[in-house]
Amino acid sequence: MKINIIAEYMDFLKKNYLSLFKIILKNKYSKELCSMFLDRYFMVRYYDETNYPKVKDFTDRLNKELLDVLETFGENANHNILKNIIAIFGYILYFDDVCPIEHEGEFIEYIASSDIVKIEDREHLAERLRTWYVGFKCDKALFDEALYTRDFVAIEKRIYRTLYSIELGHNVKISNLYSEFAIDKVYNSGIVREDKAFVCYILAAQIVLNNAISLDFSKKYVVDLPPTLFEKDKKLERLINILDSTLAKKHIFMRLLYSDYIEHKDIIDKYLQKGFSFALELDSSFDGNTMELILFPYILVNKNTEEFEKLIKKKEYVRSKIISI
Repeated sequence: MKINIIAEYMDFLKKNYLSLFKIILKNKYSKELCSMFLDRYFMVRYYDETNYPKVKDFTDRLNKELLDVLETFGENANHNILKNIIAIFGYILYFDDVCPIEHEGEFIEYIASSDIVKIEDREHLAERLRTWYVGFKCDKALFDEALYTRDFVAIEKRIYRTLYSIELGHNVKISNLYSEFAIDKVYNSGIVREDKAFVCYILAAQIVLNNAISLDFSKKYVVDLPPTLFEKDKKLERLINILDSTLAKKHIFMRLLYSDYIEHKDIIDKYLQKGFSFALELDSSFDGNTMELILFPYILVNKNTEEFEKLIKKKEYVRSKIISI
């Protein structure tokens, strides 16, 4: 499995749903046309990006989005095929955990016989749909199994309203010979901290993906960015690429000290330009210049410090959300 689990899951769904289109549409199938509608579907379903934010019902909102795609085609397009593609999304909503399937066998038979999708050749359709569905369910279960770990757990701590920090807890047995201080020092420093970040980022991506599957886009998360990685370009890139998806970029923020940002500004700016998100934590190097803060949606600062006083004096110039820690 790729380390970017969100991208992997999207690839998995797209491959399987294109197969579903091909089974139902048969010789009328067009990968290019179906992909256009699927791409819009994923933007609405998994990235919560829509032209109709006031439409609260997901099914209604999705239908409007798909009809917008339909309207981009001219009069010479085969609108019967295009409408069939849209109709199939009524079934995909069930396979994609939006609507519950109570009786799987009956549902497959319903798809095979229903005239919602206008097709002429239904020979062996039910059999092919059953084969597809069994394979889809098995592959989905294998995907979930590959992400399961007994050794680590993501610990969520609320730091502001719908913003949570994610820390990595472990179930690894450590000898009682070692003090808590020694364990913490080893577990949270150097290369161990870097490798912990890889596990933490994967678990954070899994949390965000599961939230999206449940149509919950309300929560955002902060994860640790080890400063030692700024001297290891390739390793840093591998870590951040775990979050290289529209969903992760919108909901996961890498925690960065102000002093590290100033020292490695070119590197951070490069990732900011690519759409990655950061939460900036002010430290003693903050001189009161708020111009540098505009790029960061969240500013973390200890309330009992000079940095907090400097920031509050210029609060009206700061658009970022200030969070005391």
